[in-house]
Amino acid sequence: MAIKYKWLAGRLRELIPSYIGNGRNKLPSEQELCAKYKVSRQTVRFALALLEEEGLIEKKRGSGSYLTGLSAGPSADEIGILMSDDSEYIYPGVINDIRSTLAQSGFSGKVYVTRNRFQSERQILSDLLDAPPRGIIVEGSKSALPNPNLDLYRKLIRKGCIVLFLHNYYPDLNDCPYVKDDNTGGSALLVKHLVEQGHTAIGGIFKSDDQQGPERFCGFIEAMRDAHLAVPDERIGWFDSRDLDKLQRFQDTQFLKRFVLESLESCTAVICYNDMIAYFLIKELRLAGYRLPDDMALTAFDNTYLSSSGILYFTTLTHRSHEMGTAAAQMMIGRLKGSPAISQEIPWRINLKESTTEHIGLI
Repeated sequence: MAIKYKWLAGRLRELIPSYIGNGRNKLPSEQELCAKYKVSRQTVRFALALLEEEGLIEKKRGSGSYLTGLSAGPSADEIGILMSDDSEYIYPGVINDIRSTLAQSGFSGKVYVTRNRFQSERQILSDLLDAPPRGIIVEGSKSALPNPNLDLYRKLIRKGCIVLFLHNYYPDLNDCPYVKDDNTGGSALLVKHLVEQGHTAIGGIFKSDDQQGPERFCGFIEAMRDAHLAVPDERIGWFDSRDLDKLQRFQDTQFLKRFVLESLESCTAVICYNDMIAYFLIKELRLAGYRLPDDMALTAFDNTYLSSSGILYFTTLTHRSHEMGTAAAQMMIGRLKGSPAISQEIPWRINLKESTTEHIGLI
């Protein structure tokens, strides 16, 4: 019996990856295992006890043996986290939420920084192919553009690495689930608030080469249309990753200067791609002679420290605390346990501040 139960444990250990890949989160019942492998109930129980001791399954009385998603060796239970940054803006908080949630289920997270560059993403993926992690949580690089690295993602997937996207996704990898913001709904929420405040001439500035930008533009333009308000093309400004990099590294605001001069002259309110853009736009508006918030109502996305920096508290969209990173990590853990994953779009809430209203609170 000693040899038999170890043999059975070995067979089940080999089958676990295929169970996970096929969306099965538990092993067959003891009775089914007895019949399939022609062994006694005692042999099955000893085999399952060994797998439980190794951390591969969790036995629930009266329910069965559920997969934990862990592997036999703790060093193999690592999840790659590919992010544009790891030290600025929203990223430290999101990464910490992912890591702490993974750790609660016995997994670890290793961060790789892409700087939102295709070539950096490619190098990271190439290195990971040599020893693929159990899964990767990815913020796509320049996700509004065709991605040249899909071949490497597909190779990782064929090697059993689970790919999950955060904040955006690559449409060509349509079998990979994602957790992202409801960007069209967020812009609509801001437009509705500004219209209720009496604004009809509203401009917007959006990022062109990340998926979030076109989605936020789409929500803005559709909400304006539904409010029967025109948006002349010149009221829309665009910037890309290179502009943002220069802004962050050198405080180069040339694209914002142009936006103020060319797009906002006829506007009384503006929707910004994120808090960072709004923060630097405030400075350019003041240099151009605007009295804030009287002459221009500002709104943005992300609810970071920049929205309450002291120069102007501006209305911004927010999620519940720890929501995005935790949701992505939980989805990854579920996939590693063999549960199916359904992509999620996290709704925004509006955090009202002095830039658009005297009444402050959450809607």
